[in-house]
Amino acid sequence: MKNVTVTLPEKTLKWVRVEAAKREKSVSKYLGAILEEQMHRDEDYEVAMETFLSREPSILREPGEPLPSRESLYSR
Repeated sequence: MKNVTVTLPEKTLKWVRVEAAKREKSVSKYLGAILEEQMHRDEDYEVAMETFLSREPSILREPGEPLPSRESLYSR
C-alpha cells in the first residue's frame, strides 16, 4: 500500500474527520474505502454498458406498423 498526501479545505476536513469517526475508521481508511467503492462502481458500470451494447437489436414492431394509441397504452 502506498501513502498519499491529500489537501482539503478546512470545512471538508472537519466533515471527513467526523464521518470517519462515526464509522470508527481513520480518515485515511475512510477515504480509501470511498475511493475503492467508487472504483468498483465505475468498473461495474463499464461491464454493464459493454453487455448492453453487445446485444443484438430487437424489432419491437414491423416497419409501417402504427404505434399504439395512448388510450390502448393506458387502459386498465
